[in-house]
Amino acid sequence: MIPQLTTISTYKDQIDFLNLSYHDYIDNDEFSIVKVHEWNLTFPFHSPTFRSDYYSFTIVTKANGSFTVGDDKFELHPNHVVVACPDSFFKIDWTDMEKVYNIAFKKSFILKHFPGGIDNILEFNTKNGFCCCLTEDTMEYFEKTCLEMHKIAVSDLCYKEEIMANMALNLLFLVQLQQETETNTKNSSEKNNKIVIDFRQNIENNFNDLIEGYCTSVMRIKEHAQLLNLDENYLSKTISNSTKKTVNEWINKKLIDEIKYLLKHSEKSMKDIAFLFGFNDLNYFYSFFKTQTQFAPGAYRKQHQNS
Repeated sequence: MIPQLTTISTYKDQIDFLNLSYHDYIDNDEFSIVKVHEWNLTFPFHSPTFRSDYYSFTIVTKANGSFTVGDDKFELHPNHVVVACPDSFFKIDWTDMEKVYNIAFKKSFILKHFPGGIDNILEFNTKNGFCCCLTEDTMEYFEKTCLEMHKIAVSDLCYKEEIMANMALNLLFLVQLQQETETNTKNSSEKNNKIVIDFRQNIENNFNDLIEGYCTSVMRIKEHAQLLNLDENYLSKTISNSTKKTVNEWINKKLIDEIKYLLKHSEKSMKDIAFLFGFNDLNYFYSFFKTQTQFAPGAYRKQHQNS
């Protein structure tokens, strides 16, 4: 059986798709906070796979389940938090739940109130998702903040958006500190970090344009260097030194993620999928996919659609 295919990217539309309710205050797709445990979900609960256009920040006070972002699967238990970045495929499964909060927001919402200095917090060391376990005291603070944020969200307070943006950034900053403690890594220089952030955003923009039919080819290092107004060698060294992955590894990982999604969640022909991502030679498409994944595209589709 083919897993459910969705092309829905906004938070409100995803809630509608799942026949869940939301407060009237969610009058746009830029920010929302919900008490997930008030949705009266039937367990076990399995969501479809979505490709979001927003950041998802889930605070698990007391529940058990898993959150899958791309090929990464995070096990969720009490006192866990998980963050997923935009333009990433994700699905969530719950086995039981007592208290869970979800904050969803677009980068534009944060930039509206804090126009500078947020990229380092939102990038999470160039990963699409991050999960960590908090101490009891820290989780108590997170839950208290979520409850206060929800109270503000449904109120008529002036400047409530600015207040909620500030509170959300505060929680994200604490998660980033936790990440740095766990990985014991240091940030790159501010200049190099900005190059990495802009490079990854340009990858996402390129693939969004491919999917929407606005362009027909995957950008490689030459195009990325031109777009960033950098020398190719300088861009290559900066990305490799800062992320421990080459430019081509970043591009190919994103390309494979997009191909995998269509193989698992659609009935598009191999030819259509190949042409969508600029493969004019179908044999080269087969060879590229097998080199990157150790599977032939057809075998990969069959394995995942039958599982």
